Amino acid sequence: MQNYDYSRLHSSLVGVIQEAQTKIGYDRHAITFYYPAASLAHMLGTKEDADTVEQALAGFSAFAQPTLGAVEVVRDDERFCIYVPAEGAEYVHEKVPDSGFLKAFLAVVSGLEVSLDDILAVFHRFSDEVVCEKIEGSDEFDYLVYFKNGEPDGYRYCIKLEEDGCATYHRFIREDYEAFGF
Repeated sequence: MQNYDYSRLHSSLVGVIQEAQTKIGYDRHAITFYYPAASLAHMLGTKEDADTVEQALAGFSAFAQPTLGAVEVVRDDERFCIYVPAEGAEYVHEKVPDSGFLKAFLAVVSGLEVSLDDILAVFHRFSDEVVCEKIEGSDEFDYLVYFKNGEPDGYRYCIKLEEDGCATYHRFIREDYEAFGF
């Protein structure tokens, strides 16, 4: 059986738990996430078929046990349901330092009047290495913004500025963003 590096998947789960807790507050409840097989394959370094990903995930629960508790992974066709028990939410709340960037970013994008300049100002508070690109040919997103060197955050932020002044975003790992082909 091949050994897999689960650290990237673990970091992703911790990151989305932290994002949720920053948005809506901490609650000691279990959390369920759905990941497409292709996204998990990118994180695990496997082929993008669900059978290979399923085999690769066989050891993840044991890897995550010390921090996230008894994580359960269930395949649902071409996606996977990852169940993180309440102990995992508690671990993130109590042991993972707040992401100053994520907290500042969410404060800005949750405002009623948000501009691209506001968003970029947050990125530039945390690094001089910021990339902002206009996304052409997409109705879903207007801009791609990310830290060139991946610090303090390696995600690709896809931003949509609405006519009413609000902003929405989705964040993706680099490989998932590139797979969209914008």
